[in-house]
Amino acid sequence: MKKNHTDFLRKISSSILDYSWLLKFIISSAIIISVISFSLTLDEIFEKSKIDPDFAWDMYLSYISQINSTLSKEESEQIEKVGRKLNAKRKLKDFEFALYENVPKLIEFLKSSNFNPNFKYYILEIFGEENLMKYMEENFNRDIETLVLFNVLSIDILDTEYVNKILNVIITDKLSRERFISVVLPRMKDNEKLAKVLLQKLYSEYSRTLKQNKETLLSLYREFRIRNYTHDKFEAIVNKTNVWYYKFFSAIINFFSNLFGLLGTLFKNLLFFIVFIFTIIVITLLVLPIIRYRIFYALGLKRYAAATYRKIVDKDPLNEEKRLVLAQLYEEAGMYEEAMNEYNFLKRIKIE
Repeated sequence: MKKNHTDFLRKISSSILDYSWLLKFIISSAIIISVISFSLTLDEIFEKSKIDPDFAWDMYLSYISQINSTLSKEESEQIEKVGRKLNAKRKLKDFEFALYENVPKLIEFLKSSNFNPNFKYYILEIFGEENLMKYMEENFNRDIETLVLFNVLSIDILDTEYVNKILNVIITDKLSRERFISVVLPRMKDNEKLAKVLLQKLYSEYSRTLKQNKETLLSLYREFRIRNYTHDKFEAIVNKTNVWYYKFFSAIINFFSNLFGLLGTLFKNLLFFIVFIFTIIVITLLVLPIIRYRIFYALGLKRYAAATYRKIVDKDPLNEEKRLVLAQLYEEAGMYEEAMNEYNFLKRIKIE
């Protein structure tokens, strides 16, 4: 019974092999019919490559077998471009970044995987060098890891323009500096050359920068140095700074620099406090009528002084002394009618 079962399976397998050409013919015919019947466009075929690039490639072959021979040069170039792109996707069908043309996922792949140089051609066919270049230039200031795209681009990262841009970013941004040295640089092609050019440029910056900024650049060099990227002239500086007396005098200088900085801050804060208190006092005094009266009187503004003093008298209307002062103020200000009213009021108070 077991032998009969085995013989049956062999016959089935043999039949399938004998008719494999028929299966291929049926599949090919189905593809041709679908292309012709449903009039699929190149865009629709390309869209299917995100799911099954091999199937999309077969559809593409069927499509070009049906096209008119009177196509324009532009149309022919477009069809050929799509074909190259589909073929590239077939070669990289195991990678999500290739299927969906996702640049961030491509960056993740380049910085976390061993890059096969043979992939470069296919990646450029899928994404286009100009598109990758544009993406990198627009994003690397805020995401330094974008620089790994240089591994598939034909342009030279050692170009002065790019070296200056990279150096500017890693000097000014600490997080970008850490990511560049620990993640990006080890993944770059010719990373030794790139590090050498960057350090040479960094030393030039160090040589002409102000003294207070030198330590920042020297600290950046030390981060390169930890990962075995060195520069002879920087090494001489580092060795010098490691001598005990240099450290001692540097510590003293730093102490007094910090002390003066602290005193300067305290002085600024004290000055602000004094101005603030003085302002509060002035505002408080100006709110008091007696103070405003004296200021107006001292400035010779007799009418304003009389008007202000009137408010003081209104709060104590039967005070003869204050009434007399107010009458005299009115008289000095040339307000004789108001002065006479005050004198008459004083007479009535005395009679009563």
